[in-house]
Amino acid sequence: MITSIQIKPVRPQFHQAVAELMAYGFGHKFQKITSLSMYELAYVFEQMLNHPPMQQNTLRVIARQNEDIVGTMSLKWMEKSNRVAVKTVHANSHWWSKCNRISNGKRLLFITGLHLLKHTPKLNECYVEDLVVHPQHQGKGIGTQLLQWAQKYMLESQLFSFLSLHVASQNSQAIQLYERYQFRKQFNTNSFLTGLLLGEEQWHYMIYKGDSCV
Repeated sequence: MITSIQIKPVRPQFHQAVAELMAYGFGHKFQKITSLSMYELAYVFEQMLNHPPMQQNTLRVIARQNEDIVGTMSLKWMEKSNRVAVKTVHANSHWWSKCNRISNGKRLLFITGLHLLKHTPKLNECYVEDLVVHPQHQGKGIGTQLLQWAQKYMLESQLFSFLSLHVASQNSQAIQLYERYQFRKQFNTNSFLTGLLLGEEQWHYMIYKGDSCV
């Protein structure tokens, strides 16, 4: 059964709920490296949402069913101006200072995990940085609708020529979904560090180009 949802850019009043979703989606990875509880992870993600980088090359949306937030997704792309990157460094350090409930050691491990998962998009690339569906609402087509929204956003923009994402090679269910919606594997990456620290060693890089994707 397909659930009817609204997809809109996130607003500050929803940051806490979105952070809890992100903690659920990434908890199994970041708990392995940081030993942070789900509550602590949600707290860190909330600080990141409250104090985002100053660049305008990201977009986070939420999926709402009535008043409930049932999913979230973040898109990322490259700015043409290099000056934006300088601003980003200062803004990123601000959320770090706000996480004073978390020890410096755990914060450093969290930053390490983020760095291992980081992908820097190329010009004309729209990258799906994350996509999470609430555990009680999975299997209702919400992830599919978020993915289709991203495809439409990419196709309607003059900035992009393709949509991309990474998916763990063990996540066969997600891979089947992406292939069903015309994403194609481009190459695999193997990282000993992500395997050791995050529990996922091999990743597929997949892209979608719309009607021209073969």
